[in-house]
Amino acid sequence: MITAFVVMSGDTPIAVATDRDTAQDNALTRQTAWASASEYDYRWDEYDPGKVWRLMQRRKGEAGKGRRYSWTTFAVHAVESFVGGAR
Repeated sequence: MITAFVVMSGDTPIAVATDRDTAQDNALTRQTAWASASEYDYRWDEYDPGKVWRLMQRRKGEAGKGRRYSWTTFAVHAVESFVGGAR
């Protein structure tokens, strides 16, 4: 078995990668396509340790001062996967 990392938008799987960094980069790229990285700070929250990471955002500057990070619609889920065919 290998671990695959599935990028989710809400409840919809939209991409898969063989490593977590690639999956997280994919989700961040999708998020920043409409919510600019120049306007928001982003970080990953390990929502379910070793299994689920949620992308969080907060406005930069005065607009975000004193505010908490909020979840975006994107998450990365670790999924155990079988490779190869049946014998």
